[in-house]
Amino acid sequence: MIAVFWLALCVLSTGAPSARWTATPARARIGEPVEWKLEIRAPLSSDVLLPDKDPPLDPSWLVLEPRRVERAEREGERVIDLVWSLASLEPGKRTPFVFDVPVEAPAGRVMLTPASAELDVLGELGANEDAPRPEKGFLPLPPEAPSRVWIAWTVLGLLAACGVAIPLAIRWRRRAALRRRVPPPTALEELAALERAFAAEEARGRETVFALTHLVRERTDAFLKQPRAALPDEEWIRVVAGDAGLSAPARAAAQRLLERADAVKYAQATPSRFLVEELCADARAALATEELAA
Repeated sequence: MIAVFWLALCVLSTGAPSARWTATPARARIGEPVEWKLEIRAPLSSDVLLPDKDPPLDPSWLVLEPRRVERAEREGERVIDLVWSLASLEPGKRTPFVFDVPVEAPAGRVMLTPASAELDVLGELGANEDAPRPEKGFLPLPPEAPSRVWIAWTVLGLLAACGVAIPLAIRWRRRAALRRRVPPPTALEELAALERAFAAEEARGRETVFALTHLVRERTDAFLKQPRAALPDEEWIRVVAGDAGLSAPARAAAQRLLERADAVKYAQATPSRFLVEELCADARAALATEELAA
């Protein structure tokens, strides 16, 4: 009798083990995460025997986070919280599973059946809907952004064009500068160059004769501003002989040069050194006038 009285006194003084479920939030939609907590309270003198595995869930539940155990001591009691994160895949009033917890107390083993909590799972249908809503299907594709590839190709083309144009422009400016710095040779300077070439190589006689007649005709036409390159020598002599824009000595020297060169140019005659020198003298006389010498 004394032992029974002492055990009852211990139970009354320390409190009986208890367990209860809570769901946060208490109302959720299908697939929405819900925190399920099983709070176990037991005297410090007791031992809570937690099972290693959870009871199986039916396929209408989705485990988002497995069981997490939190332990504490409050107000002289042992407090153990078991926490899960679950989502219901079906609507209605729902509880996940039955979880009985054995507790070893001084008076013996006690099997705790937690007070249940219900989760109100809202369905996808409205109050007056009795059939699933039609599927929405795929979202329309976003409008294609305008292609910017042509910009890249345009920039590359401009760069390539600049890479070609800039060196060409530099080269052209250099040549133009050289042309501005170096004046063209005068008629007498060209004649002197022909004489030097013939003196170095007398076999260039016929070539020298052709060059002499070409030089005199070209310079005379340029001075008179009359392009007559298409005229044969005979016709050119006739036209120039009557042109008062040229002095008489120049006209006579030009006529003499072309007439004496006729056999070399058109009869395939090979000029002697003396003839070439005399033709050079005629050319100098035709070009040495004040008008043509510049």
